[in-house]
Amino acid sequence: MREPVACVVGAGPAGLAVAGVLQRAGVSYVLLERLDAAQLRAQTKAGMIEHRTVELLRLHGMAESILERGTKVGMCEFRTERDALVFDYASLCGGRGHFIYPQHELVVDWVDELLARGGDVRLGVEATGVDQDHDGARVQALEISTGAAFTIESEIVVCCDGATGAFAGDLEDVSLSHRFRWLTLIAAAPPSSEGTIYGIHRRGFSGQMHRSSAVTRFVLEVSLDDRVDDWPDDRLWAELHERLDVTGRAPIEEGELLERDVLVPRVRVREPMQHGRVFFAGDAAHLITPAGGKGMNIAIQDAVELACGIGERYGGTNAGTRLANYSATRLPHVWRQQEFSNLMLSILCAGAGLGDSAFSYALRRARLDQVLNEPQFSRWFARAYVGVDD
Repeated sequence: MREPVACVVGAGPAGLAVAGVLQRAGVSYVLLERLDAAQLRAQTKAGMIEHRTVELLRLHGMAESILERGTKVGMCEFRTERDALVFDYASLCGGRGHFIYPQHELVVDWVDELLARGGDVRLGVEATGVDQDHDGARVQALEISTGAAFTIESEIVVCCDGATGAFAGDLEDVSLSHRFRWLTLIAAAPPSSEGTIYGIHRRGFSGQMHRSSAVTRFVLEVSLDDRVDDWPDDRLWAELHERLDVTGRAPIEEGELLERDVLVPRVRVREPMQHGRVFFAGDAAHLITPAGGKGMNIAIQDAVELACGIGERYGGTNAGTRLANYSATRLPHVWRQQEFSNLMLSILCAGAGLGDSAFSYALRRARLDQVLNEPQFSRWFARAYVGVDD
């Protein structure tokens, strides 16, 4: 058997979860990440962690930082042009809700833990190529600071290198680009509500998501041809107030805008999530819109299932069934999450026109009415949103 068993490319939540499960199972790995430690700490991304994800990580001894320092949330608000409608989803899930814990903090926690346990984690190293044959796989890599090139031989390669999916070869995928754009903003401002705020407005979607007690993420649906430069601070805050402020609630909190970007929501699923000895997890296998907060969760769930399959095959029983069934196991769940995210979009977004017609706006309100007031649908929606399986 080659050493290491697995070469893991990418130190996002998926790659780190694979490495963490393998390390606890005593299966050798090397983890390559092109960013250095400081750059990893600066990657402000997702923050909503499902109940099922926390429970899965707890089984593998990887949930400690989330449980100790995360914030548990059990409600959200849907704000329309007239009112604020509270959805107490925890009450429909036996008291279970989400945890809020910033992705970049979780990444740093896991990197530090792997290094403290003697893990082979190499930051500032870029994987530049992969090839494989019946004997094994080889990853060509480059140490960015020195330019030194080297090759790692392993039994398998786990690609968690994000949306680029650079080592997919000729695998096909199913994809769709939505016809709207979101401005995504990180502000040095405390959250304005106990939970996420979803703004359903004729002018388009807006949202406020927790990141910490002092940092908040905002999203603003804009026209297809809008750029970041078209939205100076004064215009951004005025539009967020227009779409999110309602009678009976304090105005949203403002603060210094630390980051801003334009997101073109694109969805993609790669089938299968494997090419010979090369396996894909997280964004390398599928992209999902941020609606519903599912991206980091399905990435971690992919990673744990894949790592368990690797551990079964190379760490003890030598049975390869779970690893061989990785795609078949994960893809139905991935598609269910895509469907949930798409449902969220159909409630939240005005679409490419951004001049929402009275008819389409009424449909969005009707879907929201089902979520809030139709008991069976409310319960299903709450459990899908939180990630409750029992």
